Order: sequence, then C-alpha cells, then structure tokens
Amino acid sequence: MSKTINISPFNRVEGDLEITIEIKDGKVQNARSKGVMFRGFEILLKGRDPMDAIVFTPRICGICGASHGVASSTAIKNAWNSAMPDNAYRVKNIVMAIEILMSHITHFYILFAPDLTNKKYSPHPDYPEIVKRFLPFKGASYLKALKARSSMLELMGVFAGKWPNTLIFQPGGVTCSISISRQIKALGLLRELQDYIEKSLLGCEIDRWLENKSLADLEKWLTESNHQDSDIGTYVRYSREIGLDKIGKGPGKFLSYGAYKLPEGKNWLSSGYYDRDFYPFNQEKITEYIKYSFLKGYKGGLHPSEGITEPDPDKGGAYSWSKSPRYDDNTVEVGPLARMILDKDLLIYDIFSKRGSSVFLRALARLHEAVRLARQVGIWIREIDAYKPFHKKPLVHTEAKGIGLIEAARGALGHWIAIKDGKIERYQVITPTAWNLSPKDFFDQHGTCEQALNGTIVEDEDNPVEVGHVIRSFDPCLVCTVHTIKR
Repeated sequence: MSKTINISPFNRVEGDLEITIEIKDGKVQNARSKGVMFRGFEILLKGRDPMDAIVFTPRICGICGASHGVASSTAIKNAWNSAMPDNAYRVKNIVMAIEILMSHITHFYILFAPDLTNKKYSPHPDYPEIVKRFLPFKGASYLKALKARSSMLELMGVFAGKWPNTLIFQPGGVTCSISISRQIKALGLLRELQDYIEKSLLGCEIDRWLENKSLADLEKWLTESNHQDSDIGTYVRYSREIGLDKIGKGPGKFLSYGAYKLPEGKNWLSSGYYDRDFYPFNQEKITEYIKYSFLKGYKGGLHPSEGITEPDPDKGGAYSWSKSPRYDDNTVEVGPLARMILDKDLLIYDIFSKRGSSVFLRALARLHEAVRLARQVGIWIREIDAYKPFHKKPLVHTEAKGIGLIEAARGALGHWIAIKDGKIERYQVITPTAWNLSPKDFFDQHGTCEQALNGTIVEDEDNPVEVGHVIRSFDPCLVCTVHTIKR
C-alpha cells in the first residue's frame, strides 16, 4: 500500500516549489519536482536591444542577480568579441564571490540548518545545543549569520554600487572604478567577514581549516582545540550521527562550467564533467527536453541556442514549468559539490571518493567553498591596479551569437543570445535549479533532486523531515526557474 504526499508550497526555499512523493514500505518513490509558475523572460527579451538583457536578466532572481548580470554581459561580450581590462575580471570575480559567499552562509543558517532542530531528533543528546544555535529567529548562530549578512552587503556595495540588480557589468568590463581608498575600505570589511567565519563558523583560522586535505584530516581537526564545538564542527558531528551522510545521493554525475575567469584566460575553478572519471566540458552536449514541461514547440531535445519557450498550460502528462536540461543526455548535478569535485578539491573529493555524495557532503561542500572564497576575495582585491582602466568600449555587431557560461551560487548558469538586425532574435537561459530540480526528460529519466529523493527512508509520514533535508541540500531557487509575466 502506497501513500501519496503533496507538499505545496515547499517552505524555506526561494520561490514556489511543489513536491509530490509516493511512500511505499517506508521509502520514497516516483518523486516529482514541480515548478508551478511560468518563466517568460526569454519571451520578454525578443526584439529588444541586446544591452537590455543586462538590465532585464538580473531581475530573474533577487538572490543571484549579479550572477545573471555577469552571464548576460558575458554572452554579449562573446557575441561582439569584446575585450576587457584585467581590472574588470577582478571586479567581476569579487562581486560574484561575495554574492555566492553571502548566499552560502544564508542558505546554511537560515534555510538548511533549521531542519536539524526538527522534533524527530529531540532524543539526541546534542539536540538542546542544536536548538540553541540553529532555531529560527532565536538561535545564537542563526542571529549571528543575519548580522554578518549586513557586513557582506556593505562589502558588496563597494564594488557593485547596489545589490540586487547592479548594472556595473558591461560587455567591455565594469562601470565602477576602484580607488586605493576603496580597496583599503574593502579589505577592512573583508577582515570583519573573515573574523566572523573564523570565530563562529570554523573556530579556527581560515588557513588552518584549508589545511584539511582529506577525511582523515577532518577527523583529526575535530579532535583539536575546540574545533568540534564550532558551527561547522557541530554540523559535521551531528549530521552524520543523524544519518545525513546516508541520504540524498543523486545521480552521481556532476557538471561545472568553470568559475571566475582570470585575465590570463583560465578559470580559478575548473570546468568539466564527472561520471566515474573526469572529462572536458563541451557545451554542445547540452540539450533541453520538454516532455513533462508545460511547454510546446518541439519533440525530443534542442540545444539552448535553438531553444523555444512557448507555454502550453493544458499539456497532458506535464507537471512542471521547468524544462529538463541534460548533458550528453545524462541527468547531472550542479552546484558547490559539483564545483569542488570538478576542481579536484582535496578535502571534498576525498570524502566523495570514500563516502559518495549525500546531504551531509552537499552542505559541507557549500560551506567549504565559502571559506575558500573568503580567502580568495582578499587576493583579488589586492590585485586591482587603481591606476589602470576598468572598461574598454566594445565594437557593436548587428548580427552575432554569444554564450555566457558562469557558475552562480547554486551551480551552472548559462545565457545564450542571438542578435539579428541589431535586436535580440533569440534568448535562452538555463538556471542551476533547472538542472537540479527538473522534471523527467524525454527518456523518462528523473531529474537530479527527484533521483536523490527516490529510495529515501521516511520514518514518520506525518513528519517527512528526510524529504526536507534532501531538497534543501540542493538550495533550490524557483524564482530563477519560474516566472510569470503579462504582456
């Protein structure tokens, strides 16, 4: 006998998400991830000036607006074959890093960690301490994270002017100029952020945490000083004891576009595709399917450069407004865990190699990436040369095609643009959550999160906290994946 559970809306995620699962013999089967509203930005951009995309697309999401701005300006830059000064690469990377770092900290403390206080875990001896730290609106660590967020926003303001919806990103660079005094101010604000990370999150210096290169190193780190009593130390201990390392595996295939383009042309974080081995990334292998999406226009799959976004709300068999992007026709996971694996980060890849992917590792990878970024931002700030340019005027082309592939907080973000007669002829966006929270595809393969949910043991059907752990470990952002427009 099976029981169907419909969770709508699914709370503590960005945007509108509906999850339907069947529970049979205590296990989840036939999970369905549903984006319940139509995203129409691709339609909205048709016929407009290409530069309008830089204004419009950051409004796709209030959480990762800078990421959409970078992806859009990069697509136009590549279409026009524009050059950028070295300073522009550094400012873009700094803003992106701050946005992602801020998102990671906010997600862990505000969206993910509250599930650790679920009543299911009340018999655990550390439960009172977990509640003391992570209880929403009252937990000490919860409140510290909210306070730290304001400091991160102030740091963002030095470079982006405003956030969200900054307009500094252009095909030829950035519109801000960072003086020496602003560099000094930024380094002071970064030190405040680093102090928070070291005192609250890590319980040690950033460099000491980054010395952990393996699971064995992490276990040793836990025994030193008071590391196990830090927020990350508490999470590592507690989450494994309640079984988060045993749920949420997913497809085991990972994709990263590569992140933080450097002036010399390479990425700070590597691109690639992982399927039991490492392979080079090839964007031509990306295909979007719409068999179970409320969309029409084609059968089979299309590359996003040829993508069609036409709503069909009455389509039989469909259950989501999200498309189903696939890589080489495979369901893949994107996000911090994918980035760390594809970058061959020693700590995260060693744990993955020994224990596999899980809710536990997905959240740890997100926090670990935040720590790496907190150090790297300082390096990029110091590399800015205040006496050199930040922007070069681009040469406009009336007919061109371009691609902007970057890594946002939640994973691989791509913008594809086609320009004809000086206007946007076609525009397509694939967001990270479209990768991770997609419906089944043309081959009836479940989406990434759906696969991670299937097989999950639910101990109490009236309190399916395990489902919440799995879904929130992907940090869904449905405001990116779905939108409603009126024309």
